[in-house]
Amino acid sequence: MKPDKDWVVYLVRCSDKSLYCGITNNLKKRLDAHNLGKGAKYTRSRTPVELIGTRLTTTRSDALKLEHRIKKTPANRKLTELANGKASPKMKNARVAQDIQKELQSVVKGIQQIADSLANIVTAIGKFAQPDSSKAPEVKRAPTRKKVVVRDGVVEKIKRIPASQIVYDIIQKSANGIDTAELMKATKFDQRKIHNITFRLKKRGRITTGERGIYKKG
Repeated sequence: MKPDKDWVVYLVRCSDKSLYCGITNNLKKRLDAHNLGKGAKYTRSRTPVELIGTRLTTTRSDALKLEHRIKKTPANRKLTELANGKASPKMKNARVAQDIQKELQSVVKGIQQIADSLANIVTAIGKFAQPDSSKAPEVKRAPTRKKVVVRDGVVEKIKRIPASQIVYDIIQKSANGIDTAELMKATKFDQRKIHNITFRLKKRGRITTGERGIYKKG
């Protein structure tokens, strides 16, 4: 008995440009049969046929499986399916998965590059928006409210400086005088407290009030 081997899966183009797939263990005889109108029912009215591709398989069973897959494949992919031979659907799916993974990696890389660019832009905008410290207005610190008494290198006591003394000292050091708003900023006292203190200082003759509410030393 002749062993079941050397089966060929073949693909022919018919006279109407359609494709037909079949199997045989004698390719020449089978092609002659097609062109004589004695082959498959599909090709009898579509002669002559032209051989465009073959695939050798080990067994008739393998040939039938490949033929079945090719017949289910769209016409523009039949020749490719034939060239792939016995590649199983699982192997195809694995290749597709690898292709998809590569595409995803490329997309992720592109997104990361965009994210890095945006981060650089945000950093640049942040630096541009920050005020120049060299040009920032000088903030006057409120004078100290406490006085330390030191004798022989030892702190003897800490005295709290009266608020009126603080205001008086600031007015005394202001060559051109100072108004209420500037006193509030320098001492951190509220307006009412500044008015009370300056009223008492004027009553005692220690300060005077000039034009536009400017306080000067008396």
